[in-house]
Amino acid sequence: MRIYNYLFYKSYQLAIKSRNFDDMPVLGGIVFLVLCLMFNLFTVMLTLEGLGLMEINLDEKYKYLFSLALVLIVLFYYLQGNRYERIIEHYHKMEIRQGTGLHPILVIALYYTSSFVLLLIAGLFKNGDWIFSK
Repeated sequence: MRIYNYLFYKSYQLAIKSRNFDDMPVLGGIVFLVLCLMFNLFTVMLTLEGLGLMEINLDEKYKYLFSLALVLIVLFYYLQGNRYERIIEHYHKMEIRQGTGLHPILVIALYYTSSFVLLLIAGLFKNGDWIFSK
């Protein structure tokens, strides 16, 4: 969960810097975090399906409901007991102690790229393509 908390903190910083989420920067942090969470969730699902442990059929008509439910679950997680304030304070203190922190867009882009590459590799594994062909 630490990686998601750090990713939430960096997404929150990006929402503050972009001024798109002036009224609720926590929502800006959560939107970026949910996309990363979806990449990771689908990577695990494709890997399990490729191993033959699970068969998953996601119907096209439920994609918006699934996305909204995931955003709401993550939103309630961070809003519960003002958890987001403690996370932001913790990582802010860490960055002050260490001197400088990485730019939020760098952290988010690196995580998106690595998660997306893992998702593509899991898809290749599931379909038995490329180096996974038999």
